[in-house]
Amino acid sequence: MKKAILFLSMIVVHTSIYATIISCSKDVTTDTSSNETVENNNKPEEVESDTISTKNFVLQSTMQATQDLVGQDHNAINQYMHTLGWDYTENPNSSELDDKDGIHCVVEYDNDLKQYVYKFSIHANSVVLDGDRGKIVDRQRNEMKSQTSSQWYKMNGNWDEWQRLSWKFRIPKGFQPSSSFCHIHQLKAQEGNNGAPLITITPRSNSDGSNCRVQVIHTGDVSASTKGTIIDNLPLSDFEDQWIQVETEMHYTHHGFFKIKLTRISDGKVIVDKSFNDIDLWRKGATNIRNKFGIYRSYGSSMTDKNDRPTNGIKDETLKLGDFKVYEADTNPNPQPHD
Repeated sequence: MKKAILFLSMIVVHTSIYATIISCSKDVTTDTSSNETVENNNKPEEVESDTISTKNFVLQSTMQATQDLVGQDHNAINQYMHTLGWDYTENPNSSELDDKDGIHCVVEYDNDLKQYVYKFSIHANSVVLDGDRGKIVDRQRNEMKSQTSSQWYKMNGNWDEWQRLSWKFRIPKGFQPSSSFCHIHQLKAQEGNNGAPLITITPRSNSDGSNCRVQVIHTGDVSASTKGTIIDNLPLSDFEDQWIQVETEMHYTHHGFFKIKLTRISDGKVIVDKSFNDIDLWRKGATNIRNKFGIYRSYGSSMTDKNDRPTNGIKDETLKLGDFKVYEADTNPNPQPHD
């Protein structure tokens, strides 16, 4: 009995020392919109991956490409998405000042998944440079998102709701991220403090194009609640030419919960499976936290002339997406702006 008490005492002391070490450590992260590194003292409380909610989640929406969309243009794709609570208007076809006549989204059959998927394209070459809804300044965008009208509140995170998202993506081999932001998924407030996204999945490289990796980045409502890069150094090579199943879970409050699991479908390898407690998943004044998917990336510099081209190595890229599902628990029937 005395030995058991001594053993337990040693565990308590060891745990206390470890907690003290952790509390004194600093996490260095990369800012989501620049090349600068910042010290982050707000390392999130990471918990075991099986520490998830026991809520009863209800499937609110599914969205999958269909054979009827093969050969159709962006308008037909947007009309189809709209019937299911999604929107495809943030693309280079949306403005006369962009590559309006270019092809930026097609539907094709995928032999690996045995289903139809979306293939998003964005251009940065000597002839065509896609922009951001009519602006060719410092970034380009080709994204789909959840609608935020009252009819589709169930598609978005509202105050104190729990939500689960499930989807698949495929990054091509040779994908070149920017050393600045290059997001393929965002959780972003529609109203209120709606600047930087709350959560992103972000391929990134060093300034010389090396160390291509995937990050998960968190930005809180204020700098004090920002965790920065909460997952880093996932080798991009683990993702290239592979379908990845994504599962996320969120509790939308200032002291919320976030879980992410990335599984490579071909061999079942779990690339990451992490959960975080007490993480700020709300924005002051927001009603909706919308879900965005596609390519949103920096040129690496400002384009001051129509003949300018990025100098950070980015090029024409594609991203395949499919099999979207949205689940909710504790749904707010009448969400209002909340601080």
